[in-house]
Amino acid sequence: MFKGFGGPKKKLVLEENELTTGIVQHPVTGLWQTWISFTGNDIQCITAHANPDDADRVAKQIASAWSEGKYKTQEEVTAFIQSLPTDAVIDPLPQNIVMQLSQQALSARK
Repeated sequence: MFKGFGGPKKKLVLEENELTTGIVQHPVTGLWQTWISFTGNDIQCITAHANPDDADRVAKQIASAWSEGKYKTQEEVTAFIQSLPTDAVIDPLPQNIVMQLSQQALSARK
């Protein structure tokens, strides 16, 4: 007979229409990148900033716009994201950092 480990399984995705956002410093460029996730597993960097306060402001702007339901269509969301200020091109994050951010997004649900 097989017995699972630990307690009951926790939901591994965010609720429908839920967004998590934050900032992370890129280990190579040193730039602060804003990121979003709709599932907890889909970390996407949106902007890059030299100053962490700028990145934090953008992350808060994203969270506020989402919680207010300002943008309904894919076109509106795309236009909003493209309108956000950024200092540089976004560099992909190493996989270990993406995994840490995913765990952070999912643990925020607990």
